[in-house]
Amino acid sequence: MKNYTVDFFLWWYLINGKNIFSKLITNWRFTLESLNLVPMMKNLFSPLFQDYSWEGKLVAVPFRLFWVIFGLIFQVFYSIGLLVVLLVYLLCPLLPIFIIALNFIK
Repeated sequence: MKNYTVDFFLWWYLINGKNIFSKLITNWRFTLESLNLVPMMKNLFSPLFQDYSWEGKLVAVPFRLFWVIFGLIFQVFYSIGLLVVLLVYLLCPLLPIFIIALNFIK
């Protein structure tokens, strides 16, 4: 029985944990790329659609600034959600052990 328990924890944390972590990172990168934050920050002060008239310059900064602020807030909350999912995944196998320990204490 002891060998199965050790094998389970090795599988849960090393093999399957690596796959889950990889999927979470891929999902996080996809969201970052979909929000287009890095190019918006890089081109914050360049005019939209290369319109160098005063209207194009006037509209570009507030539009991109709003996009960057909204995107960063969304990305931060999304990252926190993914971290919670990862922590729940990592703590799931320990929950039965914790419950058994609490029952022995009582």
